[in-house]
Amino acid sequence: MSANITGWSPDIERVFKEILFRFMEEIKCTRAALYLYGPDDRFLLATQYGFGRRDVLAIEHGLQDPMVQKVRDLKGVPAAFNEKQNLGPLTDYLKSAGNSRLLLVPLIAGEEIIGFIDARDKGRRRKFERADVANAKKIAAAMVEFAKRAGFVFSDENFEEAEEEVPAARPMTEIGTPRAPMLDESGLENVHDAALDAVLDHQVVAVAVTLTAVGEAATLVNMREGSTDFDRDALIRHQSSALVEAGSSAPDRASWKIDVRRVPTTIDPAPAPMIASAVLLENEDISTLTASVISGGGANAARATLTRLQTRAEDAREKSALRFSRRNLARRLLQPGSRTYPDLVAHSESVSRLAFAMAKELELGATRSEDAALAGLLHDIGMRELDYERLYRSSSPSGDDRVRYQKHPVVGEKILVGTGLDDVMAAVRHHHERWDGTGYPDRLAREDIPLLARLVHAAEVYDVLTVPGRYRPTVSPDRALEIIERGKGHQFDPKMVEVLAKVVQ
Repeated sequence: MSANITGWSPDIERVFKEILFRFMEEIKCTRAALYLYGPDDRFLLATQYGFGRRDVLAIEHGLQDPMVQKVRDLKGVPAAFNEKQNLGPLTDYLKSAGNSRLLLVPLIAGEEIIGFIDARDKGRRRKFERADVANAKKIAAAMVEFAKRAGFVFSDENFEEAEEEVPAARPMTEIGTPRAPMLDESGLENVHDAALDAVLDHQVVAVAVTLTAVGEAATLVNMREGSTDFDRDALIRHQSSALVEAGSSAPDRASWKIDVRRVPTTIDPAPAPMIASAVLLENEDISTLTASVISGGGANAARATLTRLQTRAEDAREKSALRFSRRNLARRLLQPGSRTYPDLVAHSESVSRLAFAMAKELELGATRSEDAALAGLLHDIGMRELDYERLYRSSSPSGDDRVRYQKHPVVGEKILVGTGLDDVMAAVRHHHERWDGTGYPDRLAREDIPLLARLVHAAEVYDVLTVPGRYRPTVSPDRALEIIERGKGHQFDPKMVEVLAKVVQ
């Protein structure tokens, strides 16, 4: 069941349902419902697990309903209610539903309540514990982050401002995944490209972009050929001042690296150059992005260039955050499989890194390169549903075990249905196809096999051959490449073998 929520796509429901199910696994409750803020000041049921037709489960809650009032009282912090006397007006509601214990989890974006989780019935009639509350808070933060990146539209008028500061939603760092970077590699490239474009403007002599992080700074300067040199220390002083004015500390000059690139152009150098600097982005005291413009067009020209760079940087950060969120979601979907397949997460991460590097080498572009990374992360997600110990008692499963094993690409595809990741789904389904048409599940051959599937296949085999803990004896990287080379034109796309060799050597 899903609600017609502003910004809500039916394709997202499948993913939210998956996250909610994993939430229930962590908390070990038997029923849970996710509500999101929708039109007309109503919290609408987005998805649920465990509730049957006879259960009393509201499809929406108004601002004055007891459930929402209780959510507001929590000030953004999840709470467990194991005693009826603590439930107040909710007592009758839960009683009518046949429940006596409740874990209520607000979903907070900034200072706004954008939804909540209604979780009930701890397994084996146990009480909800402090550990459950802590886990719920972490997972809720990840859900909010995903909702934001998925395009969910939050109202600016949900509630009055809370009396106490509500903690902002954080990515999934607290459950063992990396913190989102301010800009990933693709995002930083995008900003540098914008700086290069700016230098081709007749009023701009040079543009410097500096990424400052953990006491270090690295600057790329795009400078028009034929222009006069400027003092390196002067540039650093100027950007240092911009950082200090923005309330950030400037790294020591000895740790400040600068790379100057000359840009060929037929445009004559602009007269009377002036320099202007600004901090474009900041990220929780971890890093800053600063830009400096040397312009002969006066202050207005410099400000216009900085504004264009600011817009490009903010757009790049949004895309970086989306990429990070999607990868974190993929990792979350893999977690259940780690219980029966101990190497699943580590193997998937390795294949993802290789696949991304191969996509970059192939110059597939930012979007397809990211799809390659996701395909690497998710290619074996179907293994979640299989008996790893049984299948991997030997290096070469046979009979019924082999048939079961060969179903995992199809199972993986089904898990991802409704996510909107069509190219990734195709790669997951076909990553065991072979160039000569002898693979599975569909016996596709040559270019009929999706490009990302061919790429992931080569990356996966290399990882299996070279990393200890996989189901085969480990060989050296050189020996692995020799083995894969022998399969070129039979098992592997020759182009993918070539690219793999480039990125691992």
